[in-house]
Amino acid sequence: MIDSDTSIGTVRKQVLADFPMLQEIRKRRPLYVKGLIDMVRDVAEYNKRYVYPVALELDRRMEKDHEYEAWDLVEAGCPNRFLSLIIPKLVGGVGGLAVMFSLVMEEMCSACPGVANIFGAHALGVVPLLVGGAVGHWETVLREITESEMMGKPVIMALAITEPSAGTDAEEPHYLKEARLSMNARRVEGGFVLNGRKCFISNGSIAKYIWVTSATDREHPAESWTGFLVDKNMDGFSVARVEEKMGQRVCPAAELAFEDCFVPDENVISFEGDGMQPGTLLTLAASRAPVGAIATGIARGAYEWFLRWAEQRRNGRRPMDEQRVQMALADMRTRIQLARWAYMNASLAFDNSIGKVMNGILLKSMQLIPSFVRTSWPYLKLFNSHLGKQVVNTLVNVYTSDEQVTRAMAFASLAKAVGGDTAMYVSSLALEHMGSEPSEEKLWVEKAFRDAKLTQIYEGTNQLNRLTLYMSDIGKDLTLELHKILEPDYAGRGVV
Repeated sequence: MIDSDTSIGTVRKQVLADFPMLQEIRKRRPLYVKGLIDMVRDVAEYNKRYVYPVALELDRRMEKDHEYEAWDLVEAGCPNRFLSLIIPKLVGGVGGLAVMFSLVMEEMCSACPGVANIFGAHALGVVPLLVGGAVGHWETVLREITESEMMGKPVIMALAITEPSAGTDAEEPHYLKEARLSMNARRVEGGFVLNGRKCFISNGSIAKYIWVTSATDREHPAESWTGFLVDKNMDGFSVARVEEKMGQRVCPAAELAFEDCFVPDENVISFEGDGMQPGTLLTLAASRAPVGAIATGIARGAYEWFLRWAEQRRNGRRPMDEQRVQMALADMRTRIQLARWAYMNASLAFDNSIGKVMNGILLKSMQLIPSFVRTSWPYLKLFNSHLGKQVVNTLVNVYTSDEQVTRAMAFASLAKAVGGDTAMYVSSLALEHMGSEPSEEKLWVEKAFRDAKLTQIYEGTNQLNRLTLYMSDIGKDLTLELHKILEPDYAGRGVV
């Protein structure tokens, strides 16, 4: 919302106009929709006050100084609880799910996706602790995030899957079998020792906690793929370098090094060997719809700046008065709206499957346990054990189904691919029509063009997401298998 009214009435009207399905949901759940609209208004105010005034200058600065950290913008987001959006209320978070986070990402990315991706990559790091049966880390890691945020001292998370020789193929079971993996986790007494590197990790250089995937047997990666929670202060962990970037520069992307990095058993997220199925797939099912929203926000920002350019008179005429510009604007508007509905549909599908467990029966069960018990050592030990994780995962398995989460994964891949392509198309089309004449509006559209490309690459390339959509929805040979967490072959390797 460039220089626009960010009052609650205006934002409510716009959100309900953009998402007609929310008007219907509002009839049954008015407080839920009010919470979504209030959060979008908070983001619009944040953009107006903190992001728009500095975004272009920050982008220029970080072209030359790519290790600069924009902590002031992260700290400015603390009062709005941007780091706690998807963390359950039980441990001090906002308790939002995919719908809320997607709306936030679109709004924030319409101003600067680099800033937004700091919060987005942080949420990506949080997701495995929510969907991986890691309740034992809620009262420690997640509680630390929420309480630090309320004190204005951000604690950031990240997620590390990509390796120098294995990128997209480490995000899908069929291709993981052939991946050229360099990372390895070796079991030792009391835990695992990690060796290898992860690359292009958003927030990697500023995160305190990182969810790291690795095979414990590189000869059988699909059967041994495991998720680990790494603290940046662990011996053997280091940041090898921060990458120079073309777009989304404000969010750092780093190469991470693990040299005999010991990770204790309690930091194995879920069970050894189920990091891909359902672990990684479930995490990506949660995150790809918000990535579609990130891309939609970039497209919307490019459209809004192009519209402002088209409304201004040049040589006595407005570009908007030309039919070619009118058709371009209509085409942009159409594609943005379709991308918007795609990510909203995917977000609703996720919230109605895993989300209803996270904010439903699981939280209700935990709320019955007094807080002093949840923070006690015996409780934490129990829920970091095989038995504790099995209890949580049983609840997930009972209250949703493989079919529901597979559909959510398919819709999320659809939304991600549509959004990324839309961002590139809209920003390219705008630049084609703006020509070579310099203007402030063109600087913003050029930035959007550079920012957009990454949305076709991270969270799995758009090519992979199309294959995931085919395999899960058309070919029917990829299913997100929640029941795997209950099979003895998997559970038998659980952490005790």
